[in-house]
Amino acid sequence: MPSITGTYYDGQSSRPYPTSLEVNEEGFARLAGVDRELVHFGELDVPSRVGNTPRCVGWPGGGVFETTDHATLDGWVTRFGTRGRDHILHKLERNLWVILPLLAVTALVVYLMVTRAIPWGAEVVAHQLSAEWSEELGESVLDRLDAYYLNPTTTSKSERQRYEQLLNEYVPADSDFTYTLHFRDGGLIGPNAFALPNGSLILTDQLIELADSEEEVLSVLLHEIGHVEHRHSLRGLLESTGVAVMFTLMTGDAEFVQEFVVAIPPLLLQAQFSRDHEWEADGYALERMQEAGLDPGAFASMMAKLANVAEEQDGDVSDETAPDDREVAKDDESTEKNHLLDYLSTHPPSEDRIRRFREASQP
Repeated sequence: MPSITGTYYDGQSSRPYPTSLEVNEEGFARLAGVDRELVHFGELDVPSRVGNTPRCVGWPGGGVFETTDHATLDGWVTRFGTRGRDHILHKLERNLWVILPLLAVTALVVYLMVTRAIPWGAEVVAHQLSAEWSEELGESVLDRLDAYYLNPTTTSKSERQRYEQLLNEYVPADSDFTYTLHFRDGGLIGPNAFALPNGSLILTDQLIELADSEEEVLSVLLHEIGHVEHRHSLRGLLESTGVAVMFTLMTGDAEFVQEFVVAIPPLLLQAQFSRDHEWEADGYALERMQEAGLDPGAFASMMAKLANVAEEQDGDVSDETAPDDREVAKDDESTEKNHLLDYLSTHPPSEDRIRRFREASQP
């Protein structure tokens, strides 16, 4: 009677039973030295072959027989079993003419999911959630920013009050968010303004100094309000979660999800707005400025100034950074701070964005 060696597990304990699976000419199978009934091989649950990994043959009523003798097992499947398709699947997985088209289809599906389906779903869900979700996401972020790079403001009290009054005039009356303006010395961040998910708007002293008018500063604040109103931070977080879940379902790696959940807070800080989000926030600012009779050219002028500052800073870094400095920057603390700077860095103003506002300002 032909047989293959392996290990039997009865399903009641973790104890292994070294044995052999024997199949006679009529197709009836038995486990040598194991008190199990004689059954026809076609009644066994024989899983598909995956490379050369061991297969666990399920026995009626519980228990499995584990073996690596795939050749003999596949022969029995073909001859006696009702699962001949498993043998076919193994052949297909080794056929490049089948695998390559499937890989291409898989890549296309993943691309469409990441670039279309997941962002669309994240937008729908983000707008269905109450503003309290975004408020909770942004509660502790400002404290971390102050701990890393932001310093107390040097802007005068009267000037701060003027900008607070100006902001209150242009905050959308029907907004679900409560907007609060925070002034800080940007330090290494330099001239910048950015919004937190809870409606906190941070304005650096350097941006105020760079601007030639209050209208230029207001235009940037309206852009940041656009990020909040469109829930870009929450959408970005949902998109990242969706991608993580998708790849977990594809790979079966549950530990990846656990690590991702732990990493959600730093992901919120490190995530930069996508180009689509930037364009959408620009559209919000442009619409608000046109409704209020403000010159859209103020935003284009401010973006051009920020672009010049960014170019100068990039030049300074490339000229002054020595190899030893780059090695020092690899430690954990520097890496975390660099990620934070990635979030805080002024969103690169493209020529298309600047042109959009300049064209809108023309009579």
